[in-house]
Amino acid sequence: MKWRNLAIVAAVFAALGAYVYFYEIKGEKKREEAAENAKKLFAFESKDVAVLTIHSSNGEITLEKVQEGWKISKPLEAKADKFAADGLASDLASLKIERTLEDEKPQWTTYGLESPQLKVTAKLSDGKTHELEFGEKDFTDFSIFARVPGQDKVLVLPTGLFNSANKKLLDFRDKTVVEFQRDQLKEFTVAVKGKEFTFEKNKDDWMVKKPFQARADNSEVNSVVSDLESAKAEDFVDAPTDLKAYGLSSPDVRVDLYLGDNRTRRTLLIGKKVDSSYYAKDDSRSTIFKIREDLFKKLDLDSQKIRDKKMLRVERADVNRIEVTLPDKTFAFFKGSDDRWKMSRPEGHQGKYVTDYKIFWPIEDLEGKELIDNANLKDPKYGFDKPSAEIHIVDKNQKTTEIKLGKVDEDKVFGVVDGGTTVYKVEKKVLDDLNFKPEDLIEK
Repeated sequence: MKWRNLAIVAAVFAALGAYVYFYEIKGEKKREEAAENAKKLFAFESKDVAVLTIHSSNGEITLEKVQEGWKISKPLEAKADKFAADGLASDLASLKIERTLEDEKPQWTTYGLESPQLKVTAKLSDGKTHELEFGEKDFTDFSIFARVPGQDKVLVLPTGLFNSANKKLLDFRDKTVVEFQRDQLKEFTVAVKGKEFTFEKNKDDWMVKKPFQARADNSEVNSVVSDLESAKAEDFVDAPTDLKAYGLSSPDVRVDLYLGDNRTRRTLLIGKKVDSSYYAKDDSRSTIFKIREDLFKKLDLDSQKIRDKKMLRVERADVNRIEVTLPDKTFAFFKGSDDRWKMSRPEGHQGKYVTDYKIFWPIEDLEGKELIDNANLKDPKYGFDKPSAEIHIVDKNQKTTEIKLGKVDEDKVFGVVDGGTTVYKVEKKVLDDLNFKPEDLIEK
């Protein structure tokens, strides 16, 4: 009997719990959603919008949704700004009524609705059309009077949609200067002021291919790429008749971007300066636009700045042996089977464990404060025939890289990497750093 009573009590509690969950908790959420949806002016979603038309003092603007986003079809044919168009469609679909004025026969002139200052029309993908007209703002300036044509109701709405729609044609245009995605960029060329620079991607690093061959400064090159990718047009010149008038028949700057494995080309031309802007053109489009002077200046590349000034970039994990030879002594280090570094020279310190970062620091710190390209390495002024220091680095594949430091020139010393023709002027201090004190290297 007791078990039966317990079962009844358990069933009652289960039923009560189910009621609380489904009605009080889950049901309350649904009721809140229903109440919010009841405030919506239109019963459609932003994804349902196919065409948006705006009538205002700025004229008539029509936006059409297409496969790749949005386009402007009136007053001209052009690609639309996706964020502006999507934002307008979203604001319209989610629009909520703040309140409706109780006025059986509203005097439209009182609310600025006799001759509305702005009208938005949305055509949905199912063919249905919705319209909304805007009048004056109320005294708070945060709400605006509006009406749906054919309905004798004065609506009070938030100003968000009005602000999204009450824009000039330029605000709805896609202002992308040259369209590409940086992860697709494999190579690019910048021809500016009679100079031509070519950069090629090597995994995550950039290499300079022209006018010399060297590692590029990744941060500098990536900054140029970033500015090109994010650059926006300031204004447009539609249907130009003569490129020469804008300095684009013989542009001051030409940028060729090569995308993907098939090296699809995108070209940006930059011509005459006008005020604080420059005329420019994407070679695949007829439209001319203006770009900011900042981008022009960024593309006026400095051969010193775009270079990676490190003499050598090494991954410590890939190095097995290092030897440093000075005029009067030699230091040698190797990585043991336990991945710990030991000293093999000078005499008396063989096999002793050393702190590896103290070996690598001077090598990793070899940075050219000045670079001399295509140098005659036999010129005695560099002193490479009698080096003040030689560094040999052997990697795990037994490949050896040699660095020579030659004569001292004031507070700098000339340096060269084996196989290269670029001379680096590095801080003279590195000679002192390479003159290791074994007792400072040995692990305590």
